Amino acid sequence: MNCKTCDNLLEDQDKFCSNCGAKIVHDRLSFKGTMEEFVGPFLSWDNNFWRTFIGLFKQPKDVLEAYINGARKKYFQPFSYLILYTTVAVLFYKLFPLPDIYDFTANFNKGTTDPNVPQIDMKKFYSSFYNYYNFIIILTIPIYSLLTYLTFKRKGNNFFEHLVFNSYMQTNIGYVSILIQILLLHLLHQPSPFFTIQILFSVCFSIYVFKKLYHLNAKQVVVSILKFWGLALLVYIILSILIGGIVILTMLLSK
Repeated sequence: MNCKTCDNLLEDQDKFCSNCGAKIVHDRLSFKGTMEEFVGPFLSWDNNFWRTFIGLFKQPKDVLEAYINGARKKYFQPFSYLILYTTVAVLFYKLFPLPDIYDFTANFNKGTTDPNVPQIDMKKFYSSFYNYYNFIIILTIPIYSLLTYLTFKRKGNNFFEHLVFNSYMQTNIGYVSILIQILLLHLLHQPSPFFTIQILFSVCFSIYVFKKLYHLNAKQVVVSILKFWGLALLVYIILSILIGGIVILTMLLSK
């Protein structure tokens, strides 16, 4: 018998291919087997998904460096990990919208009395935001990666390696944000600290990961934070000027 994946010759007692590592399956598909294939990867603690998710908290350096060093099967591949999260997030926000946050932002415009000031429908804004959540997350990863690449340029990792780092990090941040939402909004009905806790976790986790990855001391951490936010401000100003210029140019051309 030969391996169905790489055509390597197999022994009758083999459970995995010695050449490519593929699992040898003899049984035909059944309802039980199909359910095990579908549910197993998420319920089993000894698999790439959980190994990656937990590993990013326990040993982030090992997870981040494994993929770029060629160990592609040890952990979940970064971009597949990100795509899986964005899919889960979109489904989650469709099934469990943010009614408490919508109520929390209902008074957003009440303090504005000037009729010339445009009123912002925050409920509509958040609804639109989460409808395109997966695209927004994917589009922001290169921006985060550029900022971390410039911040830690002397450490030797290139921009594309920082894409891998940030795909892993932002995915874990996203999953934890969902858990925070479930706890604060849907169980405790306390929307006020939601964004604060979410942002604090995001910042602290990012600092923790890069501290472990590059063995930063306290002084280096502070310098890196200041450098990152300085670069972020510069990028924000540049993007604002570009977007503003495009809007003005569009308005002039439409006249």
